[in-house]
Amino acid sequence: MTTPRSTRAQILDAAEHLFGARGYADVTINQICEASGLPVGSVYHHFGSKAGVLQAVLERGTREFFEAVPTIDDLTGSPWERLAVYFETAGDLVDKQVSFFRLLASLRLHQAENEEIRAAVRQEEERAISWCMSFIEPVAASCGVRDSAECARELAILSLVFLTGLVASADSTGMDIRTGISRHLHRLVVASIRDRAVELPTDR
Repeated sequence: MTTPRSTRAQILDAAEHLFGARGYADVTINQICEASGLPVGSVYHHFGSKAGVLQAVLERGTREFFEAVPTIDDLTGSPWERLAVYFETAGDLVDKQVSFFRLLASLRLHQAENEEIRAAVRQEEERAISWCMSFIEPVAASCGVRDSAECARELAILSLVFLTGLVASADSTGMDIRTGISRHLHRLVVASIRDRAVELPTDR
């Protein structure tokens, strides 16, 4: 017999995949039920509506990501070394949660119809930007970049835009998501910092 907890997870797994692959607006409750192998009543019992399912998918995905990604205080080494570890770890996590990040990309590119959902996406975007900034700003400051906080925010937003495009187009471009983040995005951020630097640290 399926337990209520595993039933909930089955619905979320199916919905995350469908929303990410087809877009929120083009997925129905019936399709979620068919993909999960569960009756329509289970969806309404646990989530109330399709919007409720999406809200739960967003909450679960962001919680799992931020529980796994390190904070700046979790790592040792120079600011440059910690930045490299951050992008490497983020690349691994995004690759493992690719369905979830494709969903986020879809919601950013094609705004969800529900204002509550749009607000939830914006909230998680700001959380991701702040997290990324915490790794970028010390590097920018160590190089003497003027207004390192502003620089860090610009590059964190750039990272979010890069990620959105990467996960949305990875299948058609053939770019490996892990490599795209840990190598290409990392290099782009480093190059941008170096371009603004007053002086580079001798260990870089």
